[in-house]
Amino acid sequence: MLIRIYRNLKKNITEDGLIISSSGFLVNSMVGKIDFSRPLRILEIGSGKGAFTRELIGRMSPDSQLDICEIKSEYNPWIEQLIHNNPGKHITLHNCCVTQLLVESERYDVILSSLPLKNFEDPGSKHEFLFRVIKAMKHGLKEGGVYLQYQYFKSNKSDIESVFGKKMDDVSFVPLNILPAFVYRMSKSAS
Repeated sequence: MLIRIYRNLKKNITEDGLIISSSGFLVNSMVGKIDFSRPLRILEIGSGKGAFTRELIGRMSPDSQLDICEIKSEYNPWIEQLIHNNPGKHITLHNCCVTQLLVESERYDVILSSLPLKNFEDPGSKHEFLFRVIKAMKHGLKEGGVYLQYQYFKSNKSDIESVFGKKMDDVSFVPLNILPAFVYRMSKSAS
């Protein structure tokens, strides 16, 4: 029994970067950094069962569009139910790697990511995949667009800053989450 619990926890942390679903405090901290006063094109990466998705759908205007990128189709029933329950909203689910989705430049006003970036580090390749993912997010953001990312440790901040070519706009700490998390906010400046 304990071995099965340990294996499940290890799998969740390794594959999904989490132990349990994000708390309402973390969700509100991330989604609260978005200005919903105008129509937005939003990309959510790594939706899981939809903790952030639910809040994004609830706050976005009818003219906004939400693309959800979740590589694991096992989460589709939860996301499909949210889409079904909100027929007046423009929502599309994509089951693919985010680098395949972010080929069009300056498509999104907001990118909200739950990706466990630390898991993409590979010293042997000088973090090639990690940097490819961050570069794809920068490429897909409109000028002035906002990239939001949470991490359980203050990791990959310098990697993001390196790709975006500037210091992080804001780093906040959310202690009421399992695990406590850091929320990064990075806007895209003119290149």
